[in-house]
Amino acid sequence: MSNESTWIVERSEAVSSGGMVAAKTLQAARAGAEILRNGGNAIDAAVATALVAGVVEQWMNGVGGGGYLVRHDPRTGETDVAAFPMVSPKSARPDMFTLIGTGRDTGLFGWPSVVDSANIVGHRSVAVPGTVDGLSKALERWGSISWSAALDPAIHWADEGFPITWHTTTKIAADLANLRKFPATAELLCPNGVPPWSIQGEPLKRLRQPDLARTLRRLADRGPRDLYEGELAATIIAHLNEGGADFVAADFSDYRTTFEPPASASYHGATLHTIGLGTGGTTLAESMELLDRSGFDGSGPDSASGIHLLAQAFATAFADRFAYLADPDFVEVPMEALLSDAYLDARASAFTSGAVGLPTAGTRSALGVSHALATSIPDFTSGGSTTHLSVIDKDGVAVSLTQTLLSGWGSRVTVPGTGIIMNNGMMWFDPEPGRPNSIDGGKRPLCNMSPAVLTTPDGLIAALGASGGRRILNCVAQMAINLVDRKLGMQAAVAAPRIDRSTPHLIVSNRLDGAIVDELEALGHAVAVKDETLLLGEFSSPACVRFDGNTFTGGVDPWYYPATATGV
Repeated sequence: MSNESTWIVERSEAVSSGGMVAAKTLQAARAGAEILRNGGNAIDAAVATALVAGVVEQWMNGVGGGGYLVRHDPRTGETDVAAFPMVSPKSARPDMFTLIGTGRDTGLFGWPSVVDSANIVGHRSVAVPGTVDGLSKALERWGSISWSAALDPAIHWADEGFPITWHTTTKIAADLANLRKFPATAELLCPNGVPPWSIQGEPLKRLRQPDLARTLRRLADRGPRDLYEGELAATIIAHLNEGGADFVAADFSDYRTTFEPPASASYHGATLHTIGLGTGGTTLAESMELLDRSGFDGSGPDSASGIHLLAQAFATAFADRFAYLADPDFVEVPMEALLSDAYLDARASAFTSGAVGLPTAGTRSALGVSHALATSIPDFTSGGSTTHLSVIDKDGVAVSLTQTLLSGWGSRVTVPGTGIIMNNGMMWFDPEPGRPNSIDGGKRPLCNMSPAVLTTPDGLIAALGASGGRRILNCVAQMAINLVDRKLGMQAAVAAPRIDRSTPHLIVSNRLDGAIVDELEALGHAVAVKDETLLLGEFSSPACVRFDGNTFTGGVDPWYYPATATGV
C-alpha cells in the first residue's frame, strides 16, 4: 500500500469464437473484423485493415510506405513472408548525403549528422514505397476478395474523415515545425497554421482527405500498378525530383514484392516464425535462440537474474546486427552462420550470472565473413512511427503485418493532389560509407520491422508484432516468453512490464521493483528507469491475437489510446 496515488492504465481483453483482428486504431480493427464477419479470410482482413490504417493513422503508415507480413496456415503447416520494404532509388550512392562531421542525428537512429537532415526530412529522404504492391500481391496470392473491395473501407474513411481526438492533435503538434515546411502537408494537417482540434462539448471534428480518397479510387479502378507504372507514378516522381530527389521511372516500374521463407527460431518447444535477411526479424530470431540455449527459465519482470540473461541475449544479438546485417544482394551477410547451432551455442555459453561488460559482435572468423567493413555503432536513439496489425481467422490462419513510413509522418512530404504522405526510408541507411548498411542504388535498408507468428506443440497460435523502432524486437521476444513460459493471456502478455536492451542502457519500466533495479546495476548494467505514464512509447506498442483452438483473444498496448482488438 502506498501513501501516494498512482495512475493505473488497463485495457480489457477482447474474446471471440470466430476470429480476431488487433490494430492500432478502432476504425482499422473494425474494418478487418467486418471482412471476417462477411466470410473473408485472414489475408482479406489484414489487407483491408492495413489500408484503413494508412488513412486514419497516417502519421505511422500509408500507401507511401512499406512493410512485411508473415502468414502461417496451420492446415498445411506452411509459413510464408511477403516482403514489400522501401528501396533506395537507383541513383543513390554511399556519399549522397554530406556529413556534418560532428554530432548525431536527432531522429530515430543516431546516425552521424547530415547537412540539413536531408536523410530524415524532405524529398531526398524518400525511398521507393512498397505498401501498395505488397498488399495487392498478398491479396492476389492468398486472398478471396477483390482489390477494390479491400480498398472500400479505406476510401470511406478518407472521404468521410475520421474523428479528431486529442491523440491526433498531439501527433500533429509534436512535429508541427516540420509539417509546415511542405505546402501540401500543411494544407492537409494544419491549414490555419495550427493542429486541428475538437472543441469540448461539441461533436468531434473530422480530418477529411479528399485527395487521398481520389487516389485510392484510382488505385481501385486502374489497379495497384498505377502507383508504379501509370500516371500516379509519374506525378510522384516529378514532385520528388522538383524537390531535389533523383528518381527515374524505372525506380518505380521495377519495384516488385518478393515472397520469401521465414526466419524461424526455437524457444522452449515453441517456434517463432518471423522475417529474415536485413530486418528486425533476424535479430529477434537470434535473441530467441540464444535465450533457448542460455538456461533462461522464462522469469518474468520480477526476477533480476532473468532480466540479466534477457539483457545479455538482446545486447549480443544487437551487436551482431550492427556489425553484419544489411541487404545481402549488396554485401556478404552471414545469415546461416548467425543462426547456426555452433555459433549460438558458443555465444550463449559465454553468458554469465556475474557482472557484464560491453557486448561484442561475433568475430568475422567465427561467422566466415570475408569483408572488413566497419561496424555501424550509432547512438541507438529510438522511437517509433510504425504500425502493426494481427489477424487470425476461423480456420486458424494467422497474419502478422507491420508497415511504416519510418519516422513520424515519414519525409513530411505530401505529393500535391494525391494526398500521399511519402516515407523517409533513406533514413534507415547508415549515411557514412564503408558500412554493411551504407547507402547504394536499389538497395533495401536495414529495417526494424519484425512481425511474427508463434506456434506451440499444443496447438497455440499467436500473431505478434508492434510498432516502436528498434524496441520492437525486444518487445516481441518478451511477449512470446509471456505466452510460452508464463502462460499469460494475450492482453496480459502485451501489458506486462518489459525491458529493452536495444540501446547502450538497459531500459526498464518504472513498474519494476526498485530492489531489482539495484541488483541489475550491481551486475554492471547501465539501467535507465522509464515512467510509462508519460506515454513516450519507451517499450514499443503491440497489437496481437492469440488462438488456442477454441477461443480467440486480442491484446493491444494499453498506453496507446486508439489501439483496439475486435473479435467476430
